[in-house]
Amino acid sequence: MTQIHQVSEFVFPYDAYRFPGQATDEKILYITREHKLFMWTRMFFVALIAVAIFLTSWVFSLAFKNIFAVSSFAFLFPITIALAGGFAAIGFWWVYSLWQKSLAILTNKRLTKIVYTTPFNRYNQSLPLEMVVDTSCNNQGFFEGIAHSTLQVGTLTARSSASSSGVATENNERVNKKYFYLENIRYCEDLQQYLNKILSVLRQSPAQLENFRPFIPYLKGEHREKFIEEYQKKTE
Repeated sequence: MTQIHQVSEFVFPYDAYRFPGQATDEKILYITREHKLFMWTRMFFVALIAVAIFLTSWVFSLAFKNIFAVSSFAFLFPITIALAGGFAAIGFWWVYSLWQKSLAILTNKRLTKIVYTTPFNRYNQSLPLEMVVDTSCNNQGFFEGIAHSTLQVGTLTARSSASSSGVATENNERVNKKYFYLENIRYCEDLQQYLNKILSVLRQSPAQLENFRPFIPYLKGEHREKFIEEYQKKTE
């Protein structure tokens, strides 16, 4: 089976995916990543730094060109290209790896996220659904505000009944236990409403969550119900 972080795009049905730590009776209702816009933005800044490295190296080589007996261009240009190109290649790989491996997951039991701080190190954070007090969808800062209005991107916040004291992760980062964040995800408001429905079902009839419909963000109302009915007929 393909590792879950190697999947380029998650589509319904979500039962084709498994994530580390998933319980046998745990059903994935939705799985997503941070919106690609934020990955491309980080790559843009990596490219800017690579250009700055190239220009700085080239200016430095021109300033000291008289030190070398060979042509400054022939000797230092390949080194300048190697420095800038090497930084860009490593930077792009680093940014893409963190984006691809970091996941946000909603199941019939919990909210969970897998966050990679380096391409090799990660920490997991989960919040059981029965501990969710309320939810909100907001955006932080000017850039995310634009993304929210144009691409339906936002940060889903679930307030927990746990203590507000922080806990330390593997990289010594402090995580506030009282608030659980799924950051920069698309269809944030729709997912919030869906999560509120789950919480209502959980409090009134928990057994119904075993067969609760998954979240399909690109379909609404009658179109969604028709899609699910057609899918169920195909699997019978």
